[in-house]
Amino acid sequence: MIKQTLVYRWGALGDESLINCMCNMGMQCISFSRKMKDYHADGEFAREMLSIIHENKVEAVFSYDYFPLVSMLCDMNNIPYVSWIYDCPMNTLMSGTLRNESNYIFCFDAHYTERLCGLGAKHVYHFPLAVEGNILEKLLKREKASPELTDKYKSEISFVGNLYNGEKNRLRRAEFTEYTHGYVEGLIKSQSLIYGYNLIADSLNPQVTREIVDKCDLKLGDNYIGNSMQMAADAIGVEVTARDREQIIRILSDRYPFDLYSSYPVEQEVRGKQLQEKGYADYEEEMPLIFHNSKINLNITSRTIQSGIPKRVLDILACGGFCLTNYQPEIAEHFEDGNHLVMYSGLADLAAKVEYYLNHEEERLAIAQNGNQKVRECFDLEKCVAEMWNAVDEAQ
Repeated sequence: MIKQTLVYRWGALGDESLINCMCNMGMQCISFSRKMKDYHADGEFAREMLSIIHENKVEAVFSYDYFPLVSMLCDMNNIPYVSWIYDCPMNTLMSGTLRNESNYIFCFDAHYTERLCGLGAKHVYHFPLAVEGNILEKLLKREKASPELTDKYKSEISFVGNLYNGEKNRLRRAEFTEYTHGYVEGLIKSQSLIYGYNLIADSLNPQVTREIVDKCDLKLGDNYIGNSMQMAADAIGVEVTARDREQIIRILSDRYPFDLYSSYPVEQEVRGKQLQEKGYADYEEEMPLIFHNSKINLNITSRTIQSGIPKRVLDILACGGFCLTNYQPEIAEHFEDGNHLVMYSGLADLAAKVEYYLNHEEERLAIAQNGNQKVRECFDLEKCVAEMWNAVDEAQ
């Protein structure tokens, strides 16, 4: 079994918990956190990382998400590079290094996993994300020691997440021809009505694709395996997500107290009468308190995630929170609707379920308790990390 492991820490959520799990398994973890200037060529980064690998006789390198330069360094030294993907899309996975023999890629989204296989990835696994099993106990101890935290983070409805109304949304700021603008608007409106199936990539034509790639500056460069149609589809998916979230915030915050935790402020036309903008929420310190003390925690999945379970869903349930989420294939596969969490299939369905569960506390609390038990049994971080490394050992 692999023992000596280098963990590349770039600021991923929850990497401290993952390292603790690996150490509990008997692995010796060395952290490396130098910022990478170029994903394919950074001499100083490479020299420092190689020095650590050689001096400590490192047997494998791990990171959340995928970094081509790390893959190259592992390939040079004939050691596994294990990456656990929780972002989608992940443009670095379009690198030609994806096909390196050293890569062991664990991807949370089944549809995206199939795409990576089609691009020639050698060792790629569909592997859902996971959460720390005892987070609720830690949270309850914090609240007992500081009762004011419970009151501070109480909410009727809360949403924690990106609104995609900033720089990441290139499509919103691009100026298209009348034809492309109309075509894209039609796709956005159609996709907004459908949950569980992504129609965008299959509906694009070459002319619209070229204009989106050009006007949104989506070219990745010579080191990447180009897929213009998929990149254009993902750019549209970001805008669909932005509109999903804005529309839901506007409708619900006009009827109910709604706490929004996001880095970017919402536009004036999105603000309902009872919206409270709370700003950025720290993942370790604040999010658990929000999830535990909100009557309804919303998950509005990014439309670039075609099938996978977002980390937000698992985090909400791990904290003992009630989760109301859009329908998503893998959520429906692993969780029972109305027992572990509640799924909505459209705006009218969402509004009806918000009203129902705000007025049925016992039922809501029972669902939250069942959801917490489910993630403890099936998505425990320590158990999942052990399964991941066992898969790497077996493939060696």
